[in-house]
Amino acid sequence: MISLAARPFSLAQLSAGDDVPVLLPFYHLVSDHDHPFQYNYRVLSTKRFREDLDFLLAYFEPITLEELHSGMNLKNCFHLSFDDGLRQCFDVIAPILKEKGVPATFFVNPAFVDNHDLFHRYKAAVLNQFFAKKGVMSDLQNTYADLMSLDQMAEDVGLDWQEYLQKENPYMTLEQLSQLERDGFTIGAHSWDHPEFWLLDEASQLDEIRESMEWLGANFSPKIKAFAFPFTDFGVSPFVFDAIRRERLCDLTFGTAGIKFEKETRHHQRLPMERAGYKTARDLLKAEYLSYQLKRLVDQHVAKRE
Repeated sequence: MISLAARPFSLAQLSAGDDVPVLLPFYHLVSDHDHPFQYNYRVLSTKRFREDLDFLLAYFEPITLEELHSGMNLKNCFHLSFDDGLRQCFDVIAPILKEKGVPATFFVNPAFVDNHDLFHRYKAAVLNQFFAKKGVMSDLQNTYADLMSLDQMAEDVGLDWQEYLQKENPYMTLEQLSQLERDGFTIGAHSWDHPEFWLLDEASQLDEIRESMEWLGANFSPKIKAFAFPFTDFGVSPFVFDAIRRERLCDLTFGTAGIKFEKETRHHQRLPMERAGYKTARDLLKAEYLSYQLKRLVDQHVAKRE
């Protein structure tokens, strides 16, 4: 409905206003083949991804993470990012970005780099695909708290996670990430092992941030230390944000609430670009900007976490 309502308006009209946040689109992977992780989000083809980039470049100026952090005039700018550190970021996405001259940040989970382990939602996705091939319908969407049950289920049906990781290599290696940094891209942290933060107490949330940022500093030399909350920043208390600033853990942090005004200093909201139901990036952005403008009329355009 919101997409239809946005059609009569131009993108310039919908994105007008001094308090409209900088555009921060993000993706996970791009692939022209069936992928088990499509149970978690829509996997875009290389054609669609290229079309997205061409659209963004026609209307917005790409900026680096340093420029975002600098507080420069961010009107009609965008910074692109990618979550989870999947292999397609190196094999498919980075070459396209270099071809088009688009800077980006890759947010990774240290626990999964070099394919040492698999994110719990991806375990659920692989199990869903396994059951589908057997003709059994399933829709596993297990949380971090269900890791043991997922591992037990895999064992029961004969799935060996280490064998899967060695065969499929779903994640980038440390060397590939280092090459991305040498190519001018930024590497950021995405928590240690991608838990739902709303399931964790404050101490555990901070541990996830501290440990992943320490790993980042030990392995890379980011000019801007960036952390993207996994899933969402919902459930992250003011105490945690205060600790981030007090301990200088990060220069920038990110949520996933789309185009939202953010009260937290040095904290931004990113826009998921893999939403189902939108044929083009233009349709998605116009709907998102219209939603923001309507919410602004009733003072509901500010990000809320609790």
